[in-house]
Amino acid sequence: MEIREIDPAEETLTHRFWEIGKAADEVGRPWSTYWPWETARAAFTHVGTAMRKTLVAAFDGDEMVGCAEISFPLLDNTHSACPEIFVDPAHQRRGIGEALLRNAEDIVRGTGRHVLISEVATPDAAEESAGVRFARKHGFKTGIVDDIKVVDLVETAPLWDDVLAAAAPHLDGYDLRSWLDHCPEDLVDGYCRLMESFNTEAPLGELDLEPERWDKDRLREREGRFRRSGRHEVCTVALDPDGSVAGFTEVMVSDHRPQLGLQGGTLVARAHRGHRLGITMKVLNHQAVRRAYPDCVHLLTGNADVNAHMNAVNDRLGYRTVERLAEMQKVLD
Repeated sequence: MEIREIDPAEETLTHRFWEIGKAADEVGRPWSTYWPWETARAAFTHVGTAMRKTLVAAFDGDEMVGCAEISFPLLDNTHSACPEIFVDPAHQRRGIGEALLRNAEDIVRGTGRHVLISEVATPDAAEESAGVRFARKHGFKTGIVDDIKVVDLVETAPLWDDVLAAAAPHLDGYDLRSWLDHCPEDLVDGYCRLMESFNTEAPLGELDLEPERWDKDRLREREGRFRRSGRHEVCTVALDPDGSVAGFTEVMVSDHRPQLGLQGGTLVARAHRGHRLGITMKVLNHQAVRRAYPDCVHLLTGNADVNAHMNAVNDRLGYRTVERLAEMQKVLD
């Protein structure tokens, strides 16, 4: 077996890389969100300022049998890297995953970084996935566990009016605004400040993560990357009566898999909590998703199991748990 880095510009190899990742990620996971080929190709070939990716593949002769994608944050958390290891299901249990992980660790050490962070899923019906057992065997420890939940936007739409009516008396002058794909100029600074605070406000458990750095350039770069990959963002923000951004929630919908959207972050700044802004923003964003993308029927989201408030919000909106996601970490020697 040979392990070597591959050039994302070599489309035949990159497509095989994607095929292996998709096949491995979907085993036993009906709600796998492994990205469509068009999105993956755009991400693999994009050269940006916020993230760099290294693609490594394992070959048995001329056949690619496993792969590793290593993401390196460039603007923040530069002590860490995020590896994802995939082995073709037909070639598993041959030591390929372990070899790829060791290779990834050597690559990360070579950059001077010392923390690996990776996400490993377990279907809801399973006690513990093979991926979690593999990660633990090789020195990863669980930092925090997320409940992965799905909501049917058609079935739960009748709940929305009652939720909004119950929240309305608590809004106390806050204004709600939604946008598609492009953050309005007058909201950019406030939106970026909230994005920066996410890693200090959201539960992180034992994960060694520092606040991210966001500014207009990073935001516009992300929007451009989304456009090139056919990915759309639907965002709703809550505005304080003085006009400052007090909270946000976001959903991503892909042209290449329009029926399943991904609920991204939801955050209300600490000073603005207690006004039911979170649940109001989420309902309004659900409505905006259905207006803009009527083919989008389901949303998938993840919440830390210790985040009682956000779990209660999602339960009220009809989300149900379909799997668990362990965010795991390893400190390199």
